[in-house]
Formats: sequence, C-alpha cells, structure tokens
Amino acid sequence: MEAIKYYVKGAFQGAAETPETLEQQEELIADLTAKVADLVAEGRSADEALGIAIASLGDLSELVAEFAPAGGASAVQPVPTAHVQAARLDFHVTLAAIGLDAAFMLFCTVLGAITHTIEPGAGLVLFALLGATAWWIRTAYAAYMADPDTAEMRELVYKPRIMKALGLWAGACFVAMVMNMATGTDFWFWPVWVAATVLPIRVLVERWVTRRGMFASAVAPEGAAAA
Repeated sequence: MEAIKYYVKGAFQGAAETPETLEQQEELIADLTAKVADLVAEGRSADEALGIAIASLGDLSELVAEFAPAGGASAVQPVPTAHVQAARLDFHVTLAAIGLDAAFMLFCTVLGAITHTIEPGAGLVLFALLGATAWWIRTAYAAYMADPDTAEMRELVYKPRIMKALGLWAGACFVAMVMNMATGTDFWFWPVWVAATVLPIRVLVERWVTRRGMFASAVAPEGAAAA
C-alpha cells in the first residue's frame, strides 16, 4: 500500500542513499505490509490496521541515524511526517482537548466554590465561554462532515506550536489579571485563562495521538502520490 511506502521513505529523508539504506526500507515496507494484511484479515479496518502497524515500529530516528553519511559529514535531520486522516484527526483532537479543558474548568469552579473566592461576575464569563465552545464544536463538526475522508501529509513538529500556544495562554493570564485589577475584584475573570489552556492541551493531544499512529491514512494524499 502506497501509504506505507511514503511513511517509510519520509522517515529516511536525509539518510544516505546506499544499497543498505534501500534494503532496510524495503524490509520495513514488507514488514508493515504483512502486519497490516494480518490485521485486516482479523477484521480490522485498513486505517486502523495501518495505525497499529506504524505504532508497533516505535521511534525510527535511532535506526535512521545508523545510515547517516560517513566521514563526519553532517546530515540534515529530516522533518518527520505522516499521512493522516486530517478531518477525523482535527475533529477528535478538538473534542478531546475541549473535554480535558472542561474537566479543568470544573475543578477550578468547585475549588473556587469551596473557598468562596468566585465572584458573581464569573458566571457571565462562563456563559460566554460556553457559547464560544458550542460554536467551536459546531465549526469543527461542519469541517469534518464536509470531507470526512480527506487525507494529508503533516509535519510532526510540535515544539514551535506548543511554544506559540503557551504564549497565547500567558497573554490570556495577563488579560485576566488586568481585568481583575481594573474592576477591583480578586477572582472573577479566571475562566478566561483556564479556558485558554485548551490551546496547549490541543497541541499536546495531537502530538500524543499522531506519535501512536492513530488516524494514520491508509491512502496517501494525491499530492504525495504524484511525487
């Protein structure tokens, strides 16, 4: 299957093109193909079988490093990529991130109620956030239903995205503090920074999912197939 070929070739980007490298790639492709076939025979779907097979390989970086150019030449580290079911991945990651953030919000609400530190105005902020959450879920669902089977190749580089998300979260915390000081209250604008934690949570959830081969696409995107 083409998706296996592109996954293995992508993992070996930057490695020296030698007979040994090509042989190793062919072995991995053959092993993955056989494993996927076995899983499909057991009743798994093609996408599910591909995800399980890829996850069973683990991290290929150490294996690829063995094929780095000799003589001290520095190889350009390949950018790890994966063919994913983009619509399904985005929708389910969004739902998971919102669920985790909602649990955190509930914990903070209960904690504030117990300690009597929640100002009445926090209810208005919570209500506004509830509306924003409903809109986000509706938008994500509409995008998913528009083309649920779409697949694309994505770079599995998450550090810059995590840093950006943390920066936005810090900005939300700053806004909450300013609003508290401006209104002379102690604890009413807190739902904003709690809700903003969904930004880094979403990136972390996507990283966790993709590293385990979940939502891997059994069919390579058209652009990748043409290449």
